[in-house]
Amino acid sequence: MDELKDNNIQDPIEIPIVNDDTTDKDSVKNVWHRLGVYKYASIAVTAFLVIAASILFGYCVMNIGWIIGACKRVISAASPIICGLVIAYILRPIYNQMEHWLENKLLKRKKYQAKPEKAENIAKAVSSITVVLVLVLAIAGVVVIVIPELYKSVVGLTTNLPEYISNAKTWVHGVFKNNPKMDESVMKYFEKLTDSTSDYINEWVPQISNIFDAVTNGLGNMMGVLYNIGIGLVLAIYILNEKDELTAQMRKIGYSVIREKRIGRFHEELKYADKVFSGFVFARFMDSILLASLYVLIGTPLGLPYVGMTSIVIGITNMIPFFGMYIGLIPCFIILFLVSPIDAVIFFVVDMVLMQVDANFISPKIIGSSTGLSGFWVLFALILFGGLWGFFGMLIGVPLFAIIYHQIRSFVDQRLKKKNMSTELEEYIRDPVIKKRTRDKRLRKIKADAKRFRFKKSKEKTESIEKP
Repeated sequence: MDELKDNNIQDPIEIPIVNDDTTDKDSVKNVWHRLGVYKYASIAVTAFLVIAASILFGYCVMNIGWIIGACKRVISAASPIICGLVIAYILRPIYNQMEHWLENKLLKRKKYQAKPEKAENIAKAVSSITVVLVLVLAIAGVVVIVIPELYKSVVGLTTNLPEYISNAKTWVHGVFKNNPKMDESVMKYFEKLTDSTSDYINEWVPQISNIFDAVTNGLGNMMGVLYNIGIGLVLAIYILNEKDELTAQMRKIGYSVIREKRIGRFHEELKYADKVFSGFVFARFMDSILLASLYVLIGTPLGLPYVGMTSIVIGITNMIPFFGMYIGLIPCFIILFLVSPIDAVIFFVVDMVLMQVDANFISPKIIGSSTGLSGFWVLFALILFGGLWGFFGMLIGVPLFAIIYHQIRSFVDQRLKKKNMSTELEEYIRDPVIKKRTRDKRLRKIKADAKRFRFKKSKEKTESIEKP
């Protein structure tokens, strides 16, 4: 035994003995790493996940109809929740402003300085009541004032349309009575215009009547809509009152699943998207309401016909940036021209004045540069998303494209920083690679000229020394 100890004889691989009572976990892990157990286990798990994902994808493709139906059922069941989230997002600016203002007012009193929780609860309760009243008053205003006025104007326009067309033709004949050829050519285009306008109105008005009939007779569907709005309003109040706790829960879940660096960046991008959407959509909405109100205040004293209908059209189309005002101007001008050409001219002048006031004074104060897009990209977003989703796409296309534009710009700037290149746009008005090559070529030329000049001076100095 002593001889064996002296010779220090060891086995090639020492496998630790694992007893039932005492287990050396570190030693077991080391052995598994030596034998490659972890390596082959990770390969096996990866292969299993790939096969399972392929099978699941094939099943989804084969049963796509059932999956779409299940998604529709889930969305239908979650309609009150979606409605509540939308209402909470719309009412959030009013709620936040009211809550902060009232809470600061209460905390200035000695009564609530010792109990800030009580001031916070009172501010939340009053803010909740305020936003509910604002929403109810807005819905009541639309139902009681806007919809009846719109329906009355459209039905009256349809009823009196033949008379309006006849009066407009008489006016055109009176203007060109001394020029028969001009009268004939103008009347040819005028008749085409009036025929297309009357066809459009006759096709549009029955759809509005059907909507009113559906609202009046479809009590079952109406009750479902009212149920979703009612439950959504209750959920919206809970969401607004508990927004800090809900935000903390979402942030906690995010930090538990995603890396801290990525969750921070995601939070910044989410704040930017919220700023763009809320700033643009809410500001556009307020600007449209103000513009429609100004038209009512100006058009009513002037005695313009169908002031309610034209103000609604102007307000709705103003939600579309860039050329929304022109979209509302053209049909309203045509309709008013059939009623009274002089009123149509007055409407055109008033609308152009309001357009300039809105573009130069109202819109910069309310909307500002909330998207950060140039005119080209605004027009690009309107054409693209308007073609994809129609009027709704024109409403949300600009803020949605602004978010996509911001993501692409952040990615490009990050890649340029890794290459030690400038991220300023002015640097790329001229190609920076060509600019750098030109600068290097000039530097080489300057160095070569300097070298030749020094050589020439050195040669002249040497010759002058060698002369006697």
